[in-house]
Amino acid sequence: MSHKYISMLFLFTAASLIWLNTAGYADPAGPGANSEDNAGYSVLKLKEPVFPNVPKDWHVIVKTSENCFTLCYVNARGDQLIFTLDECNRRPATSLQHTKSTTVNRTTYYYDPWISSQRGWMVRWNKGDVYFEMNSFSLNVPEMIRIAETVSAQVVD
Repeated sequence: MSHKYISMLFLFTAASLIWLNTAGYADPAGPGANSEDNAGYSVLKLKEPVFPNVPKDWHVIVKTSENCFTLCYVNARGDQLIFTLDECNRRPATSLQHTKSTTVNRTTYYYDPWISSQRGWMVRWNKGDVYFEMNSFSLNVPEMIRIAETVSAQVVD
């Protein structure tokens, strides 16, 4: 694995976690929850990640925590991060400062530009009991939503 790829993977993972915590997406376990045991989050209800349909030459790295699955897709050479997909317990996909949305097949996808020196997008949606968040510096919104639709089609409302 190249140093550039590892750096990009760290950037996306760290940025996703920071974004979730600063944008108000934290999902408290609710009244009576013991925050010492689960840091204020409820245990993930998904038993395994939902994998999107992507080109066969893309590789996936799956990270698992008590509260989320994170899927990191890289190109065939392993030197370019294509996108990350976080799958967590349902939480509100509320609007941010520059949020736009579109509805496809009864699922509303919220998308925001990355506010940084690098072009990128974040697409968020809820399906069933799951909150999904996709981040990419290399895909545009329509491409991300096409991939998101392959995930949404696998989740029962």
